[in-house]
Amino acid sequence: MRLHLLLLLLAAGCGTSTEIEPQLTITQGLYGQLTQRCDQKDCVGAPREGAPVAWFDRSPYATDGGVKPMPVKETSSGKNGFYELALDSNARGYLAIGLPETSSGVQWFTATAATIPRGLARLDWHAGPGNEGTWTEVK
Repeated sequence: MRLHLLLLLLAAGCGTSTEIEPQLTITQGLYGQLTQRCDQKDCVGAPREGAPVAWFDRSPYATDGGVKPMPVKETSSGKNGFYELALDSNARGYLAIGLPETSSGVQWFTATAATIPRGLARLDWHAGPGNEGTWTEVK
């Protein structure tokens, strides 16, 4: 039983904290928590800090002509993978996460379509293998 409890505590230590709300400074828009890939068994991923996060009014991926759209708002994830973007209610667009900027700019590797409600909405990114993962709306 003690071994089981110890393993559970170690696995929880590798994961993220859902207590990010104290970091909020906005009252309207999107916020959430990002994780990075974790290769350890039964590990949900460590916080992804310093990742570019942006809101686009259309898909963040290059069109057929190779033109990459510019984000409407940008930030970087901070302590514990926390991010927030002040956005108007009823705005429709895409929330995207990228790899740090290189000479060719930020490479947006995942995005999800969203409509901003009145007030706040929380969208978390849970990384999987590579840059795959899932978006979760936390209520």
